[in-house]
Amino acid sequence: MTDMTARFPDAWKNGIRAIWERWNRLTDREKRLLSVLGTVLALYAGQKTVDILFVAPYERYHAEEESLRSDILLAQTLSQEIRRNQDEIRTRTLRLVQDRAGFSLISYLEQEATQAQIRSSITQMTPRTLPPEGGYHSVLVSLRIENVDLPHVLFFLARIERSPHLLRITRLTMERRFDHHRLLDVHLDVQSIQSS
Repeated sequence: MTDMTARFPDAWKNGIRAIWERWNRLTDREKRLLSVLGTVLALYAGQKTVDILFVAPYERYHAEEESLRSDILLAQTLSQEIRRNQDEIRTRTLRLVQDRAGFSLISYLEQEATQAQIRSSITQMTPRTLPPEGGYHSVLVSLRIENVDLPHVLFFLARIERSPHLLRITRLTMERRFDHHRLLDVHLDVQSIQSS
């Protein structure tokens, strides 16, 4: 081991001595070219060192910051959407509670038909109670409306769709009458949802 450590400084000295001798044999022009080349290599190495030590970590942290900002924005958007959904659930639950106190789908449809001026055109109104589902029961009313024009039908349908109660139109068919082409026969199913 001591022989190895003794040879290492000698080899180092011999290597430096050989480089120094070659340097002294070079012309002034060759020395200047090697100096310029050494300077360029040193500048390139310095730039790479700065990139590795400072620029790359900065860019990585900047990208992480942008990613966090977009995640925060997404979380805020989702939070607002959740709040809107919770408000909608509260509103619908309140409607269900209010409807529990004696809401009648047939009476409501008669009132809306009177408002739309088609009450006298309703020839059939058939209620059906649907099986309860998840603590809620459903009533379905089938209507047949004859000899009515399109504007009055649309007004009636719009009033049903804008109802404060939980209603939905599950089936709608309109047929033009053969005896009077401006008038329609309408078949309509309206469903209401109420808490049990």
